[in-house]
Parts: sequence; C-alpha cells; structure tokens
Amino acid sequence: MLDQLLSTLQGQVAPQLVQQLGLNEDQAKGSVAAAGDSVKQVLGGGDGVGLDDVMNLFSNAPNSAGANGILDNIGKVFNQKLTGEVGLNGQQAGGVMALVLPLLTQLLSDKIGGNAGNLQGLLGELGKGGDLAGMAKGLLGGLFK
Repeated sequence: MLDQLLSTLQGQVAPQLVQQLGLNEDQAKGSVAAAGDSVKQVLGGGDGVGLDDVMNLFSNAPNSAGANGILDNIGKVFNQKLTGEVGLNGQQAGGVMALVLPLLTQLLSDKIGGNAGNLQGLLGELGKGGDLAGMAKGLLGGLFK
C-alpha cells in the first residue's frame, strides 16, 4: 500500500520539486523516498504511537494532539533525512516538507480513511504485523513495564 502511494506521490510532486524548488531529478526522487522512509520509521518503530492517534491522523477528522505529535515526529525524521541523506540545505528541505508532507498525509488519509482494516494493512507492511489486537497488546504492554 505505501509503495503504491509513494509512486503516486512521486508522479504528483516530483515535477513541482524540480520546477518550484530547483531540485534535480535525483534529489526529487530521494525526497519522496525519504518521506516514505520517515513514515516507516516513525510508525514502524511503534514507540509511543497510539493506534487511536494513527487512526485519527489518517482520517478526515481534525487531528488530535497525539496525531499532531506523530506528524511532528514524522516531520523531524523527514527533515533529518532530507538534509543528511538527500543532501538538501535547510531552505530546500523546508520547501520539500511544505509540499510533500501534506500530500502524503492526504494520500494516506484517502487510502485509510479511518478504517481499521486499511490501517492494519499499512501497519503490516511496516513490520508491525497484520494483527491490530496484537499491536495494541504490545503497545499497552509497554505501559506496564
């Protein structure tokens, strides 16, 4: 699911990154890959990520404080990847984030739409397994250590 969404995102945003921000094609492609890697890292890590917040983030409802926290975390990781791995300067990274993050979040929201089954599919791809109950148990178990 995420790979398909990233392919769609690549087609939508890469020309804008080249035309509006002056990136070359490798930088544009690397920026989209970094966005996907950032989502995978934050959601796949599971540390402090609540299922209700992830469902809220990828729905059409206004974001909760927890959902905004996840999005902020994705943004921080994304910025580090853009400046470290892709080699963009801070201004370029800021421009990329302003274009890419809202589109990626919207694509994920359109695909997941607050549906637990769709979220389960995404989390399964991220190495969290396809079992929401198991994930919830794991996340809750971490609270009682």
